[in-house]
Amino acid sequence: MQAATLVAVGVAPDLDLLWGRHSAETHSIGAAAIVASIAAWRRWPVLSERSGVEGPAAVTPWRIWLAIFLAWCSHPLLDALGRDGTPPLGVMAFWPLSNDYVLFPFRIFEAITRRYWEDEFVRHNVMAIAKEVALLAPIAAGVFLARRR
Repeated sequence: MQAATLVAVGVAPDLDLLWGRHSAETHSIGAAAIVASIAAWRRWPVLSERSGVEGPAAVTPWRIWLAIFLAWCSHPLLDALGRDGTPPLGVMAFWPLSNDYVLFPFRIFEAITRRYWEDEFVRHNVMAIAKEVALLAPIAAGVFLARRR
C-alpha cells in the first residue's frame, strides 16, 4: 500500500494533461508542498513502522510530509532531465515563487510522444520507456535492498 501510494504521488503531476497545462504548476515545489501538507494532515499511509523508530509514533506528520514532497518532486526533476519538444520547454519547477520554466542543459531521458498517428509512435515510446527503466531500475532496486536490511 505504501509503495503504491508513493508511486501514485510520483506520477500525479501528469494529471495536468487533462486540462492542457502540462509541465506547469503541477510540476512544481508549490504543488508538492500543497499535496504533502494534505497528506500529512490526513495521515496518508506512506511509511511503515520499519522505516525508523519502532511503533506507530514513527509515522509522524512531518515524515509523511517529507516522503510525499520528495515523491512529488521526483517527477518534475526527472522531466527536467528529459527532452522536451513542445514549448514552453521545461517544467515550472519553482511555482509559485517563479513562473519560469526550468530545463537542464543536458538530456538523459527521451521525450514520450503522444502523436499516436505517426508510424514511429510505438517504437519510439517503447525505446524511451526501456531507457528510463534501464536507468532507474538499478536505483530503485538499491533503495529496496537497502530498506530490507
